[in-house]
Amino acid sequence: MIIFKCIDWLLDRIIAPIVAIIGLFVALSFVVGITARSFLGIPLFGVEELVLIAVIWFYMLGAILASKNSAHLRADFIPVVIKNEKVILAFRIIATVISILMAGLFVLWSNELFQWALQRSQTTPVFSIPMYVSQVSLLTAALFMTLYLVRDLINDIQALCHKKDSSTPIQR
Repeated sequence: MIIFKCIDWLLDRIIAPIVAIIGLFVALSFVVGITARSFLGIPLFGVEELVLIAVIWFYMLGAILASKNSAHLRADFIPVVIKNEKVILAFRIIATVISILMAGLFVLWSNELFQWALQRSQTTPVFSIPMYVSQVSLLTAALFMTLYLVRDLINDIQALCHKKDSSTPIQR
């Protein structure tokens, strides 16, 4: 599906470098903060709120990349118990539909949180960064995860429709 290939290309070119940059920022912030406080006796006010916002975005962007690569954690015991590939695919489809429903709820909840943050106009104490800057990351991640779950559902349905025998292992 060409739309997913375009989105994947954009994510690889945009989000993956941003995740690397945020990871470096967080690590360096900890080093600088600890060094300044412990060895120089200088507290750096506001570093914690910058790190908190960065970590939230880091985690949510990482979740998007994990969804893109189907690398998120899963407790998949069905293939251990059942050997029929069509049955395994059917269970995977059921699990993906449930995941889509849950992700849809996360989209609704994170959108409500974002809308609430826009209405309240709350900011961080030191740098006055609007709270929605970190909260929109939840909505972004929920939207992308839902998108990739739909992709997985389409792929699994296609695989089930084209499955001829149970000897060929399925791949995701």
